[in-house]
Amino acid sequence: MVQLYTLNIENLKDPLGHLEVLEGLSKERQEKILRYKQEHSRKQGLGAALLLKHVLNAHGLSMDNITYGKNGKPQIEGLHFNLSHSGDVVICAVSDKEVGCDIEKISDVKEGIADRFFTEKEVGYLNSFSTIEKQQEFFRLWTIKESYMKLTGEGMSLPLSGFEVIIGEGIQIYREGQLCPCVIKEYEIEGYKLAVCALEEEFEEVIFI
Repeated sequence: MVQLYTLNIENLKDPLGHLEVLEGLSKERQEKILRYKQEHSRKQGLGAALLLKHVLNAHGLSMDNITYGKNGKPQIEGLHFNLSHSGDVVICAVSDKEVGCDIEKISDVKEGIADRFFTEKEVGYLNSFSTIEKQQEFFRLWTIKESYMKLTGEGMSLPLSGFEVIIGEGIQIYREGQLCPCVIKEYEIEGYKLAVCALEEEFEEVIFI
């Protein structure tokens, strides 16, 4: 079963001026959060840490259980999780099997970005939409692709154009001509696009904390 937890960071205090909000986090993580120069980045870092702490506690685990695998992907034995944040929203996907997630705040897209990063078929798909719909579909494609890259643990070492997303009645991912055995689920949060990629088919509704 895949679970998705979300946290809105808008009302969090800036850790730089309110060090008490960092209590309970490791010294390493506190230092990492405080190294960010922008207040919003510090709040995103804090929100990600608080959300992950909540998720792990809900599963009888703690931050101390985290280790790092290939390409630096954080992991815990017996539980798979993945974090992402954009704008004021932080998300964490959890599963018994490998899982990846991505959220992006919808904004203007620079001309030529799709041609640079997407496959020819994906660009053709985008060009079939009007300007407003094209913006929505761009971020839809982007989050699906990012969620798959995070599922595999390859991250940006796998080019966005190195595999292809086909959106029809469902969503399929092809790599080197082969259909990938993964399941994509999209969630609705106003102003954002959000996708979770997993190796299992059962998904719970989004959990807000």
